Amino acid sequence: MGRSYCLLGLLISATFSLSFSRDVILHGNAPSYASCEIVFNRYTDWVTKGEEEIGRCKVEANGDFRISLNPEQITFVFSHLGIYKAFLYVEPGNSYEIILPEKEDKSPEDELNPYFTESRIQLGTADAKADEINFMIRMFNDAYNPYYNKHIINFINNDDFSELNADIERIEKPFTGSKNSYFNNYREYRYGLLRHLAYQQKARSISDEYFRRKPVLYNNPAYMELFNQVYDKYFVFFGMTDKGSKIYDDINTSKSYSDLKRTLSRDNVFYNDTITELVILQNIYNEFYSDNFSRTGLITILDTLISQTGIQQNKIIGEIIKAKITRLLSGYYPPAFELYDSDSSLVRLDDFKGKYVYLNFCTSQSYTCLSEFELLEGIYERYKERLEIVTVAVEAQLDTFRDFLKNKNWNWKFLFYGYQPQILKEYDIRAYPTYFLIGPDGKLIYSPSISPAENFESLLVKTMKARGDL
Repeated sequence: MGRSYCLLGLLISATFSLSFSRDVILHGNAPSYASCEIVFNRYTDWVTKGEEEIGRCKVEANGDFRISLNPEQITFVFSHLGIYKAFLYVEPGNSYEIILPEKEDKSPEDELNPYFTESRIQLGTADAKADEINFMIRMFNDAYNPYYNKHIINFINNDDFSELNADIERIEKPFTGSKNSYFNNYREYRYGLLRHLAYQQKARSISDEYFRRKPVLYNNPAYMELFNQVYDKYFVFFGMTDKGSKIYDDINTSKSYSDLKRTLSRDNVFYNDTITELVILQNIYNEFYSDNFSRTGLITILDTLISQTGIQQNKIIGEIIKAKITRLLSGYYPPAFELYDSDSSLVRLDDFKGKYVYLNFCTSQSYTCLSEFELLEGIYERYKERLEIVTVAVEAQLDTFRDFLKNKNWNWKFLFYGYQPQILKEYDIRAYPTYFLIGPDGKLIYSPSISPAENFESLLVKTMKARGDL
């Protein structure tokens, strides 16, 4: 009897766990992706739009695939599929049979272009119900986009927007009865975007209506898109007013977070710390590479905000921003990477700690790269006890990379970029060659650095002597 009850209890427990699983399953059949790996990502946040993996799988030979995700709430997820950036919204506990676009790879030229723009497509789902979030958003966007395009033209032509409210009522009519709060918020902030575009309401009144005394919807793309537009360059514009002119002293001179908050409190657009901090974070991120504010001041204020905030999501966003804005600054750690060499061995940037690293990005199509390799060879031979030279070869195919190195006598480390192409964005590579000098502690010394032809060797010796390494 006890054994029977025990087995029954285990069965009920297992059934309960399965019934209330919060995992999301993406599955389907896509023969053109057979044997490929599919990776789904989400944004770390909607200020920086950093990407993090949320699930992956290898497609079976017959095209079947199945990916398990574990989001905590309705989440916008996406996959880079060749020329496409395919996206959908996933809700915890749901299973989606998704329909992938026919596979179309990037061209070799597109692969080498870190700024190639993928075509955005919303993935279709089989047998989607009328109350399913993807179906609702797709239907709404189909109704909304023609009116958005209409008012874009009005904005360009400086026409009047007298029909805007009537247009919003027409869009909204079929969706008024929705009880899905995520979808309701999505529509509300899409209408806010229209009103902001039309200048029917100025940024301040948009701020009052859509953000003041409203919860911050970190995970809703419509909310965050409007937020990013309304508060873009807020520091600059507020700094032009009498109430806000002190903002430049707060950031550039005193570098004080408390002074900055005190100045911002003179503007009644803010209701609480959550929205105030998010505006500060967004403006630090957007202004960091402008000439308006001191970078040291912005970093100091960011550090203080991160350490003092009681809002966990703002702390996370602050830490992400800190990593992004300092990733190429001298004195900070550069973006980590792991790439394969010509022998298919995985090499990590951290493997070179303890030595100086002259990191460079090159391509066999660049005459400058090839001509400077002769100079690099001499530098490496003279300083290899203390210096590693690491060349990231930006080639479209692994075979091209290997052919490039065949019969060469270069002795330093060459790595193939192809399995981590985002490295070009992370290092902001805009031309070949581009060089960086990293110290034995793993931190950037010169970012970017001068090239061998610009007398890098003299700079290296001077740097080593100044740091007591020569």
